[in-house]
Amino acid sequence: MKIMWLGAVLLGAYVLSSCDDFGDFERAKEDFHYSYPLQSGGRLDLNNTNGSVEITGWDRNTIDVSGTKFASSEDRLRDVHIKVDVSGNTASIVTESPGNFLHGSYGARYTIRVPREITLGRVQTTNGSVSAEDLQGGGHVESTNGRISMARDSGDYRIQTTNGSVQFEECTGIERAETTNGSINGRVREGAVDARSTNGSIDVTIEKPRDNQAIRTSTVNGHIMLALTEFHANPVNAETTHGGVTLRLPANTDARVSVESTLSSITSEI
Repeated sequence: MKIMWLGAVLLGAYVLSSCDDFGDFERAKEDFHYSYPLQSGGRLDLNNTNGSVEITGWDRNTIDVSGTKFASSEDRLRDVHIKVDVSGNTASIVTESPGNFLHGSYGARYTIRVPREITLGRVQTTNGSVSAEDLQGGGHVESTNGRISMARDSGDYRIQTTNGSVQFEECTGIERAETTNGSINGRVREGAVDARSTNGSIDVTIEKPRDNQAIRTSTVNGHIMLALTEFHANPVNAETTHGGVTLRLPANTDARVSVESTLSSITSEI
């Protein structure tokens, strides 16, 4: 095992928590449920405002959508619509409201089950977390003011959030993760990682990197911990400002490694 350690003084940084409690804007609520046939191997798009989204893959050719919509009054709640369109193997879900609504005065929380083999074309929400579990197909997941978690997914994913952390566990594929004011943590069974954070640490383990695939991590005001259980001619890059870097590689690894740091001391042990 090779270990490289880069010590640093970590500057104070704030991390905003996700906003999924809307107080008076939840005075009126209504549950919803929809279920439609959906062929495996398709695509899901979702556009939500104010609320969490949970997506789980299952062994049925069915999309099941349930949750709760809310607003600041019963009158406004009647103008909030959950629109679910399904055609063949493509599904689209949108939380619709009149344009004169205040941004935080309405929203919805979703729990969705879909066939495992599905691409997340673009799944996005504001002021809420997103979780995607047991999916095969890759895609794009995005939140503002919310945490994003991925578990047991396979495929190449692009993950973006602001004021929230990113976590992936037991995933397979290339994880491209980016956050501001949040950490990035995870374990990849097979694949690679391109992780970028501002005001947050990065802690990633890759059990079997994809052959020759570059592995990149960069952060400002955060520590980097990167561990590779195996090595397959992977270019490795780790960059930080106001943070430390710990890099763990298998013994007898002939690695192309680039480590950059600003305002830090460097200590290495091989």
